[in-house]
Amino acid sequence: MDRMTGHAVLLLLGCYVLQVAVTDAHLAYVQGGFRPFLLVAALVLIAVALLGLLRAWRLRRAAAPDEQSGDGNGHDHDHDHGHGAPRVAWLLVAPAAVLALVAPPALGSFTVARQTAPIELPGGVADTLGPDDPGQDFRTLPLVQYGWRALSDDVSPLVDRRIRLTGFVTPREGGGWYVSRIAISCCAADAVGITVVVDGEQGDLAPDQWVEVIGTWAPPVTHPSGGFPEAVIAPVSVQLIDPPADTYQG
Repeated sequence: MDRMTGHAVLLLLGCYVLQVAVTDAHLAYVQGGFRPFLLVAALVLIAVALLGLLRAWRLRRAAAPDEQSGDGNGHDHDHDHGHGAPRVAWLLVAPAAVLALVAPPALGSFTVARQTAPIELPGGVADTLGPDDPGQDFRTLPLVQYGWRALSDDVSPLVDRRIRLTGFVTPREGGGWYVSRIAISCCAADAVGITVVVDGEQGDLAPDQWVEVIGTWAPPVTHPSGGFPEAVIAPVSVQLIDPPADTYQG
């Protein structure tokens, strides 16, 4: 690859990072708070690429008169062709172009089925859930918070309370299904699945469909192969919803 091709690939990569940073597409890779860092990285890549292209163009123009004058024996002409980059080097642009045109989706049920760990109970879980959502007869909780409470020694705050959970459908090993989310600490590379067993039939719900589950606490069950306890919710209603802009639960 010659310098012009290398800088062109770098420019395309910078433009792709910029496109991801200024839209919600970056939420498929990192937490929302990383947007400023992506913007800075994109601008640096674009600036370096443009400066490199400008310098390579100037060097090529400066070398052109010398190549034309030569020494009469064709040495310069042969030398130039001997060290030029093959045209196939431009195929290196293809992966970056594909990413720009067809962005991969956020992680989903495939990841949950392979990267789910037992919910670790923190110390000092609050003994109250707080009031219901405004104008509703349920309390919305993140999956991980429901899991903490549902598996704790004192589940009294959950008794006789309707809880609303949102997430995507993941089939459960051995039958049944989960309402699931993906938790990330930094980026999609450290993703871990968070699941709550829905005590009911999956029916026509397809994997990765987003649902709202309103239900009540049910006793934990044991994971079919892992042997660890799993939080359970007994559904009163299950409805399809649109995916949120940020599908990860950081």
